[in-house]
Amino acid sequence: MHILSEPDVTRVFRNLTQKQCQDFVKVLGNALVGYSAESQPSVPASEKLIHQPLRTGFLTKDNNTCLFMPVSNTATTAVKVVTVGQAGIQGTINVFSPEGRLQGLLAAAEVTAFRTALASMTLFVRCNSLRKENVVVMGSGRQAEWHARLALLLYPDLIRRVTFINRGHKRLEEMESDVFSELRKRYPDTSISAFAKEGTSDYDAKLLGELQASDVIFSCTPSSEPNFSFSDLQSVPKQRFISLIGSYKPHMHEIDTETLLSGGGKVYVDSKSACLEESGELITANVKEDQLIEMGDLLGTKGSSESIDIPDGCNVIFKCVGMGLMDLVVGKKLLDIGSEQGLGTHVDGF
Repeated sequence: MHILSEPDVTRVFRNLTQKQCQDFVKVLGNALVGYSAESQPSVPASEKLIHQPLRTGFLTKDNNTCLFMPVSNTATTAVKVVTVGQAGIQGTINVFSPEGRLQGLLAAAEVTAFRTALASMTLFVRCNSLRKENVVVMGSGRQAEWHARLALLLYPDLIRRVTFINRGHKRLEEMESDVFSELRKRYPDTSISAFAKEGTSDYDAKLLGELQASDVIFSCTPSSEPNFSFSDLQSVPKQRFISLIGSYKPHMHEIDTETLLSGGGKVYVDSKSACLEESGELITANVKEDQLIEMGDLLGTKGSSESIDIPDGCNVIFKCVGMGLMDLVVGKKLLDIGSEQGLGTHVDGF
């Protein structure tokens, strides 16, 4: 059994080469293709390789929420165990062989942030016709950080500006020392900046300016109301890539309905069923299943690097609520890389 602690996981991810990142994109893309293929009504339950039972959980007397998320692709089984409390999110991903032998343990928080951003990248890398010069990241959590890190790793010569925008300033101040300074050293030709709504007297004007300049918007906030309006974007009309990964409950909305439907009425998603049930934006807009394009269906019909067709005047909208299969395939590959690099701890006898 191999164990990767949070520092081990972070070290692997932060030192990825562009080729390794592209390999991760491919691994996750292949998993999404398998998921979508098995979601077809014509596939009998006895033939399915992927199993993702509903997560289960409970609330302790100390007000900690404990969640248990099992998943298997038959070749590997995993159980993600997470506790959400006042100290934040803590947990592990337990990876098993088909016979039930424990193969590895990984700290879950960084993996969750990385694989969510990676899901956005499976579509982002297919948008070759869209400009990627100006990137806006809404939010300041790990998922926001990894969207910027992966986009820069994949397109270091195209991205010229990355701007983080957040409600509060405290987390942005923390990121200045442990994230922004590192990114500036690694990508000296790219401007990395941030500002918060809190304490910024001309926030609305600054936000509008960044939205007008944006080519890419990564929205990573659990917001209950839209972070910006479609009219803000249309004040400078252009085609944009917009991903939404922060809202995961019916009352949450990162964008308004007009922005959601600005992709010609089509929305790319990780899972049709999960997004229709959990995404507040889709529920409010009364989006139907036939308006959704599941990433697995899309990637299953494309070559290894084939671009998607984007109609004139349309944005590309991606909505992701996440699934256990993402943790499994990313966690398994991460264990392999960590073991190859001599990181973590190996324990015999399991």
